[in-house]
Amino acid sequence: MIKTPGIQLRLTTCLILSIAAALSAEPAASGPAEEQTFVAIFDFVTLSKPGHAISMDFGQKLADSVRLKLRNQGQAWQVIDRLTTREASGPIGSNANLDTVKRLLGRQLGAQVGIIGQVQKVDGMVRAEISCIDLRQDDQPVWVKVFSDSTQRSQAVISTQIVEAILGQPLWQPPEYGQEPEPAKLGKPLNKNGSFNAGCPGWEAADNVSTFFEPGPKDRGGVLRVRTDLQRDPWLEYRKALRLGLADRNKPPKIKTDTSYACVGGLEGVHVRSEFIPAQPGLRYWLTADVCPVDTPANPNGAFFPKVFVKGFRKTPHAMDGLPESALAELGLSPEQFASMDKAKRQKLIDADAKQNPMRYVRECYRWYLPCRSNTGQWTHLAAPFPPRGGLPKNVEYLQIQIYTYWPPGTYLWDNVNLYRDPDQKKPLAEVKPRTKNFGRTSDVVEKENK
Repeated sequence: MIKTPGIQLRLTTCLILSIAAALSAEPAASGPAEEQTFVAIFDFVTLSKPGHAISMDFGQKLADSVRLKLRNQGQAWQVIDRLTTREASGPIGSNANLDTVKRLLGRQLGAQVGIIGQVQKVDGMVRAEISCIDLRQDDQPVWVKVFSDSTQRSQAVISTQIVEAILGQPLWQPPEYGQEPEPAKLGKPLNKNGSFNAGCPGWEAADNVSTFFEPGPKDRGGVLRVRTDLQRDPWLEYRKALRLGLADRNKPPKIKTDTSYACVGGLEGVHVRSEFIPAQPGLRYWLTADVCPVDTPANPNGAFFPKVFVKGFRKTPHAMDGLPESALAELGLSPEQFASMDKAKRQKLIDADAKQNPMRYVRECYRWYLPCRSNTGQWTHLAAPFPPRGGLPKNVEYLQIQIYTYWPPGTYLWDNVNLYRDPDQKKPLAEVKPRTKNFGRTSDVVEKENK
């Protein structure tokens, strides 16, 4: 073991072989090869002072966050893995001998850039003093900067600040609703009766326990009223009976109020779905909604709020593998009776029902939602475009609006829930894939592909 000021170096044959393998890796075959920069991010030293408590592994966790964020910036940034970096040295503070750090980077790690530093908490503020050693710069190989944050997300905030300093530019951030102004004229809605002035046409019928179409307050016309402060089990039984045609929505049961975490709003929530709307891939859309929580309790952190989903659907072969619950009820069959039939007879029943009720056999392939944060007793208008980038994916055949109301439990009023084509779009847009690897894909699919 070699001891130097602020650094403990451990040289192993494994380390040298790991670095040699990393340096010999070929760039991606697609497109011209990017110039690669190898970066070593050492664990930051955590300083603790009496009365200013901070987790002693905070520096290590912060360094891990920086490694991950910088690695996600593309092939140009080759971040040496955590194990290799820690094999080379323990935490390195900003007061380390820079000549020693440079030798460690150039001779032992094969890196052009090194990041070292220290973190501490002072008066409720997490403060990180970070140094960047860039061996590519002859005139000014070092910068030292201080980053700080006082929120509960200090690790995420400071790691982003450090990576932005390394890159010399802000990180890409996904668009958020409200950033793009709503067009003055949106045209004609694509969905039917988003104002609810005509009652339920264009939407699934009210159950008259948790959902109601009724006259609204003055100057509002019709509204949709949704309750989520209901006992869960009897509500679930009633909704299932409605699906199977065993209950009359005009003679609804009386379900008691419940505002605990076990209520409808605490678990399932209430969905109100529109009719299916033909989709046009490549298009961009706008969704609007007005919402007013009537008697909901305070929601101080704002973590839970009603949403209006737009979900995309398409026809898929696997949707024809069985009969939906509602179809079985209409035929007077139990799941066991259907399963006992021979395959040809089962398929004949499926084909017949699919011909009569084709929308039972579509499956979700896309989703986006409009977050509807609002204050109790106050109408709030919300609007946003989607997809946030690019046009609607080409596999989407139908769209459906789903108003989703859940927590806090209480009563919510909805109005003017409408879907529009983007009036500013001049031509179809190509789909822009998510930046997150394997976004929207289940783990079993990913594991099969990796094998």
